[in-house]
Amino acid sequence: MDCVKINMESELSRLLNNLSLGDNSLECLTCSACSSRCTWFEGEEGPLPRQIVRMAALGLDQALIDSGMLWDCLVCNRCTQECPMGIQMDVVVRKARSLAAADGQIPEDIKTGIKNKLELGDVNGLTKEEFVETVEWVSEEFVDDVDDDQAEIPHDVAGSKFLYLPNPRELGINLLHLTAMGKLFYAMKETWTLSAFHTDVTNWGYFVGKDDITREMAMMVVEPAEKLGIETLVLSECGHGYHVLKYLLEEIIGRKPGFKVMSIPELCLEYAKKGVLKFDPEVHPYEIAYHDPCNIARKSNGYEAPRELLALCCKGVKELVPNRKDGICCGGGGGLLQDSTTTKKRMISGKPKADQMKATGLKHIAAPCLSCHRQLGELSKHYKLEMKVDTVAAIASESLVL
Repeated sequence: MDCVKINMESELSRLLNNLSLGDNSLECLTCSACSSRCTWFEGEEGPLPRQIVRMAALGLDQALIDSGMLWDCLVCNRCTQECPMGIQMDVVVRKARSLAAADGQIPEDIKTGIKNKLELGDVNGLTKEEFVETVEWVSEEFVDDVDDDQAEIPHDVAGSKFLYLPNPRELGINLLHLTAMGKLFYAMKETWTLSAFHTDVTNWGYFVGKDDITREMAMMVVEPAEKLGIETLVLSECGHGYHVLKYLLEEIIGRKPGFKVMSIPELCLEYAKKGVLKFDPEVHPYEIAYHDPCNIARKSNGYEAPRELLALCCKGVKELVPNRKDGICCGGGGGLLQDSTTTKKRMISGKPKADQMKATGLKHIAAPCLSCHRQLGELSKHYKLEMKVDTVAAIASESLVL
């Protein structure tokens, strides 16, 4: 393949090599360091990292699209973490996914989610009326949870200090997680709110590599938040949501937003250090393994806050090996988890993570991402690991001393 003439007229060629680092595929040394670091490379149906970059560099757009590797890639960046030329696989793959010729390969679930998000503000298709109805119902139950008639799960309260962006699962199949987050805000004794004008933390424009959609979805967060006059946007436990809204937001919208951005574990740790939030580690009197979500850890440098918070809420935190920048993807990244047809494939892509989980010898693992939470839970069941999976903030809520 390396002897093929470079097609500089290809659409992908025009998109790439505009930056000194990241999309500089023409500088690939063909050293195969990327393939050696890909945890799925040797697995059944796994993508070929070096081949992806070479096809992109040579302008072989259609061959790359036809290979099927664009949507098999987990865009976790583990393969190019140590690339000597600074190429970033997620940049290359997202630009290739953005090609009009690749639109036919976008998973139907992701197409539907994007349509729902742009039209309704929620990937699951929740209307504003349904959102308000759901939140008000949860709020009624919340009164009993904290034994306080004045407690509530508020929405659209202008001037609140915090605006919380939940994960779509918190408004559907995991309402208890939303209640758990409500307990944390309640204990902080600060004003907070949800927003019916942008109901969740996701940005699936990132998955398809469409800059216009990514920006539109980002502005659907920014504009209502600025209108409410909040001080801090607090993100649910969501890997790609964190990466887009905390790490990439200024680049995407071309300016600084009128608020700070933090994840719920980061905020909880801040209030624990202030002495406002207190946790009882005896609620979880055992070691808990910790999984690094790729988007939060390797791609956004969010390594320590979730670990520090988790350490306050249990007997101890056990590291998977390897971890941090060398951590292994759960196997559901890059939109794979959001495609309902990929269950069998995800059990293959997640096998290295399952092996890590088993090697801990523990019965509990936590991750600050609800997508990782689901994937790890399915891996535990599929590989008979008998490991309970929690999110970090959920464990903090359980450990909370009110």
